[in-house]
Amino acid sequence: MINVAICQCGSNGTTEENFEKMISLFKKAVNTRNDLDLVVFPEYAYYSPLNIDESKKVAIDLEKDHPFINKMKELAKEYKVNLIPGSFVEKAPGDKVQNTSIFINRDGKIIGKYRKIHLFDAASYKESAYVSPGNEMCLIDADFGRIGLMVCYDLRFPELARSMCLHSAEMIIVPAMFPSGQPLPTRVDDWDLLIRSTALTNLTYVVASNQFGSVHNDNPFGRSGIVDPRGTVIASAGGREDIVFGSIDLDYQNQVKKNLAVWENRRPDVYKV
Repeated sequence: MINVAICQCGSNGTTEENFEKMISLFKKAVNTRNDLDLVVFPEYAYYSPLNIDESKKVAIDLEKDHPFINKMKELAKEYKVNLIPGSFVEKAPGDKVQNTSIFINRDGKIIGKYRKIHLFDAASYKESAYVSPGNEMCLIDADFGRIGLMVCYDLRFPELARSMCLHSAEMIIVPAMFPSGQPLPTRVDDWDLLIRSTALTNLTYVVASNQFGSVHNDNPFGRSGIVDPRGTVIASAGGREDIVFGSIDLDYQNQVKKNLAVWENRRPDVYKV
């Protein structure tokens, strides 16, 4: 079994306040369960910027020491647990930044980086106005298996999850800041369907960590969860700051894959892309 904790929180404070909240939730998670293999935070848990000026103020240079990154590495090493501290604003060449997530192993070392590929240029919002897209899939060989990492809006592009699974990803991890969408029609059902369908169509576990709270006049609604290969939600959070605990059973996943034979029965020779 792979034991996972999702720390569901919002980023409606300053970087310092959000930072302290993340530390508090992390310690609560590892002190509640001393057998954790992985702790996951939401997208932009450290700070959620609205524009380029805000972004540049909080942007992190991964080539240099930074208090946030250093502390996350220290916590992972101290408690011997793998950690995905959500995503954060990373300095990038040129006039923009990147939406970046990292994987820190139990030794406190960064062994994987993902820069969000699909930017949310939709619904009257333009993420690409201040964020540069990443150009590479992220597959990470952790001590418990191979994971595929993506962020929020990436869920709406099934090619990404499928491609990672075709490259032997055994689970998909998704930090997100998925809002309710007001005054647009609510997107709560979209979130539920997307994380479940990603799991079911790829016959793989999905760990999805969403923000909760009022952030920049929007309302991420939480509902973080762990979904099994049959699309069943096996652990979930409600509408509050919360910690979700769940276990991933790769033996069960392999049984499901063998039984349904999706990979064996694919016909890529006739698919048009």
